[in-house]
Amino acid sequence: MVDFLLVDGHHLAFRSFYGIGDLTRSDGFPTGALYGFIKAIWHLQDLLVPCHTVVFFDNGRSAKRRELFPEYKAHRSPMPEELRLQLPHIREVVQVLGAIKIEELEVEADDLLASLAVREANRGKSVAIASSDKDFAQIISGRITLWYPPTSYGNSAKWIPVDSAAAKEKFGVEPPSMVDYLCLVGDAADNIRGVAGIGVKTAAKWLQAYGSIEEIGRHLSELPPRLAKNFSESAALLERNRRLIRFDLSLPIQEIFDCTIDRERLLEFLRQFEFNGLLRKAMGRRGTRKQVQMTLGSQ
Repeated sequence: MVDFLLVDGHHLAFRSFYGIGDLTRSDGFPTGALYGFIKAIWHLQDLLVPCHTVVFFDNGRSAKRRELFPEYKAHRSPMPEELRLQLPHIREVVQVLGAIKIEELEVEADDLLASLAVREANRGKSVAIASSDKDFAQIISGRITLWYPPTSYGNSAKWIPVDSAAAKEKFGVEPPSMVDYLCLVGDAADNIRGVAGIGVKTAAKWLQAYGSIEEIGRHLSELPPRLAKNFSESAALLERNRRLIRFDLSLPIQEIFDCTIDRERLLEFLRQFEFNGLLRKAMGRRGTRKQVQMTLGSQ
């Protein structure tokens, strides 16, 4: 059981879209992503038994990061039309399920999620983050665990918990060093270039030995000359990468009010999209789940 389940909404929507395959309502409207999303939320809730479920969505690319680096995430392919059509209903179903939806225009969902996770962990709450984004490894702690999705899709596939020890085994560095690690190796998913010649093994080795980018810079004479030269010529790149990769944990997310599942609304929603199997499952699930409404202080 955890206090907070925080879900990377767009990640789960994409995963559901590609995992379920073609599924349509009788009128031809695509429903696979929506169907998979509902199943995944229920699976995570059954697995982790959270007191509060909060789902975060992007609403445009980060204005701050685009100003710093216009090519940030610019290489990504357009969203498939079948998924784009389902996204408004995915956003709606979050609240129908009694969970909380958080998004803000041109503020990255990752920053919102990380701000809430760290705030609640500092209050002594346990937090589970459902996402495959390795950036979240930077905030893993004794109270924050990252849950990676299974490599295959289906009810028998298991989400994988990544705590501090598992993060070190996976990446070769402790969570507090993840920002520097990603600065060095880059992040192709976000179109962030790392230092030439420095791969994951070298970055982990250096950070294990010296602890930080700053300390690496003080020991250049101990490094292979070619890599030392690449590193010393990448000061501006590393500073930019750090500003792109490190989460903004200052976002003012406030508690507003409790909310509950409207069971009849949920059943009607499932009927609307002809999810007969989910409708039968919904009949056997708890009719009310207490949640905490969160929203940005500026909204």
